[in-house]
Amino acid sequence: MIKRILLLSLIALTLLNMHAYSQEIDSTLESLQQIPTKYITGIHKKADQYTNRITNKTEKTLTKLSRWENKIKSLLEKASPETAIRLFGNNQLTFTSLLEKVKQGEAVALQYKAPYNKYQDDVTTGLKYLAAQKQQLDSGLIKKIKASSNKMQELADEEDKSEAIQQFIKERKKQLIEQAFIHIGKSKYLTKINKEAYYYTETLKNYKVLFSNTKKAEETVKGILAKIPAFRDFVKKNSMLSSLFSLPDNYGSVGSLEGMQVRSTVSELLQQRVAVGGPNAVSQVQENMRAAQGKLNDLKDKMIKQAVGSSEQINDINFKPNTQKSKTFLQRIELGSNLQFSRYNSFMPGIADIALNAGYKISDKSIIGIGASFKLGMGTLERIRFTNQGSGLRSFCDWKLRKQFYLSGGYELNYLTSAVTAFQQQKSVWLPSGLVGVSKKIALKTKWLKGSNLQLLYDLLSRQHNPGSPPILFRVGYGFNK
Repeated sequence: MIKRILLLSLIALTLLNMHAYSQEIDSTLESLQQIPTKYITGIHKKADQYTNRITNKTEKTLTKLSRWENKIKSLLEKASPETAIRLFGNNQLTFTSLLEKVKQGEAVALQYKAPYNKYQDDVTTGLKYLAAQKQQLDSGLIKKIKASSNKMQELADEEDKSEAIQQFIKERKKQLIEQAFIHIGKSKYLTKINKEAYYYTETLKNYKVLFSNTKKAEETVKGILAKIPAFRDFVKKNSMLSSLFSLPDNYGSVGSLEGMQVRSTVSELLQQRVAVGGPNAVSQVQENMRAAQGKLNDLKDKMIKQAVGSSEQINDINFKPNTQKSKTFLQRIELGSNLQFSRYNSFMPGIADIALNAGYKISDKSIIGIGASFKLGMGTLERIRFTNQGSGLRSFCDWKLRKQFYLSGGYELNYLTSAVTAFQQQKSVWLPSGLVGVSKKIALKTKWLKGSNLQLLYDLLSRQHNPGSPPILFRVGYGFNK
């Protein structure tokens, strides 16, 4: 009787487990079918763009460094042939020879690994898991997933290569500065190499940030995969982080802490050992700790000096970087608008001058740009009427004076339909304006706007206008979030 009950219980448990497993499979299949194709194509496009950016930037940087390195070589061959042989002889790796290797696609004989990137690890692990679901996903989607996974691997290899090149540039730059400076002095080519090495590193950092920005489809897929138990187990065994640290299956649980000494136990053990040494043991230990701390501080100072350049020669050619040079073209574009009102007169009604503009940041302090305006006629106080009163083309530049204040200038051409009607004999209907004045930019934190701009301008060509226009202009502008 007991055996029969145990057998029935075992059968019941087996059926329950099979039912639960079947439900889990159905749930997993349903979740996987929610993976949008847009996510796969988006990852492939991002990885391809990031890889191309690294490759192009590396070749451009090495081309410049190679040109300046050869200039230094020519100077050294005249000033100190021995130094030139030491820096460029014996078939040692230079910027020129490294550039040739990169162009020919040869492996760079420098062993460096790119730093760990959580976003990249999550994407790569997710693609690996999806590629293994051949029975649950369509074959066409599996091909796209594998293509994206291969592209991510290609990206990882390119990042490792760029990390090696960064380290070589840093070492080669230091070598050139320390040895060549003695013979050729503060050469402009040494300064250029120093600047280009800095901008190369900062540009690659910016590219990585742009690549790591998650999009809506990526967040959706991340949420879908997080609900699948099998995916969580897959991450523990196949992610880059788990391979680096070999995390145990019970990581984070109480059981994983068994056998480890707590702080109180370690403190008690130290007190027992020190007591054996006699009454002066405590003071001796403290003195040794202070000496060790002092040596650690000295070592830290040496490491910092080595990172920023320990020699006076390196410090002599330091510079204030332009952070805009490490950004992409679109990142340096600023979109905005401004609004200006003018009073009506006997020739023209009241006009609202509405303009859109796009500026390009040359540096952190200066911006130049172009724009276009539409002139909306509003009639008079007695009779409000909206009409088309013309258009205009603009160019402008702003230079930062202090804090929020900028020196502003620009040249504009304005086409006035009222002027054409009233003065048919004019040879030109485009009225020029030369503007100069002051602007104040105020930061805003809204969904659509990132700042406002108040401008007080003087039109140097206002006296040439026919009909006349006021020389003083006041405009209010807004900058848009991209």
